[in-house]
Amino acid sequence: MKVLIFFSISFSLFALPALAELTDADLDKIRLIVNESEKRVKQDVKAEIASTEKNIKEYIDLKIDSVEKRLSTYNWVLYVFMPLIVAAIGVPTAAVRRFQR
Repeated sequence: MKVLIFFSISFSLFALPALAELTDADLDKIRLIVNESEKRVKQDVKAEIASTEKNIKEYIDLKIDSVEKRLSTYNWVLYVFMPLIVAAIGVPTAAVRRFQR
């Protein structure tokens, strides 16, 4: 028990200097450190936003290219099959009308 009281008192004595107040110089140093870290964080965030924006633009460009390829394929199919459809419907229709006269 005496040992416990002795250690409690000794630890309390060591902790007393921690109760000191901050001076204006200490507060200025803390503000300087906080401002520098804030600037670094802002720069890191700007760099991250720029890289993310670049990646998004590349992704969108790739998607647009793939959609353009699909549309050009569909256009080619339409250009090929449209005359065939017209011929398949128009020729028999014209033949039937010619023979009905």
